[in-house]
Amino acid sequence: MALAGGCKDDPRRGVAHAEPVDHEATEAAPLAPPCDGCTLDIPASDREIPLLVVMHGDRETASIAADRWREVTKARGWALLSLQCPVSEGCKDSWWQWSGDPGWVTRQVETVLGEAPIDRSRVFLIGWSGGGSYIGMYAQHWDSTFAAVVIHGGGQAPIKDDCPTRPLPAYFLVGDQNPAHGAAKQLRAYLEGCGEEVIWDLVEGADHRHEDAALDHNKGDVILDWLERRPR
Repeated sequence: MALAGGCKDDPRRGVAHAEPVDHEATEAAPLAPPCDGCTLDIPASDREIPLLVVMHGDRETASIAADRWREVTKARGWALLSLQCPVSEGCKDSWWQWSGDPGWVTRQVETVLGEAPIDRSRVFLIGWSGGGSYIGMYAQHWDSTFAAVVIHGGGQAPIKDDCPTRPLPAYFLVGDQNPAHGAAKQLRAYLEGCGEEVIWDLVEGADHRHEDAALDHNKGDVILDWLERRPR
């Protein structure tokens, strides 16, 4: 007869033996990223968790962009989605030069929200360099999905002048020696003119390389603390 624990009688010996158990088959498979080249980390959790969505800079990949945030999000148990600018939609390697439909971004996020235990009130968008500029270009589009945005070493005034319908707090981590710093200041002025909350975290004397280096684990914690206090 069958015994507890998956054991069966061995007719050759008259004793019970344990059948091998395929542990991998009993574990849920990781959730696949919603798009080609994208990365997705969903930690195990018995509650809904925040989601950080990251957009890469020019001439880099979603995987590299995810590496900037993976350690700090993993320590907090947050989910992390890093988006690759879509080659299938005509993007080469630059979000702001692609200037494609921002609806593509929110559709990828909605796919994850429909499949993972995400707290929809705590979904945040971060752009490094050209990714941050793309966020600025379509500033009016993000408030329907994201509770707040972070502009890291990038930024550009939006294509249209109208303001977001819902509040869209913004955290800037920028250096004043970036040649494109003036564009970040224009985006800041636009957001402030719309009455948005803006944190201007200026790294004095920092060029683009030092803007990147300014995002260490401690700074990541500061930014995630700020985001966590700003749910939709």
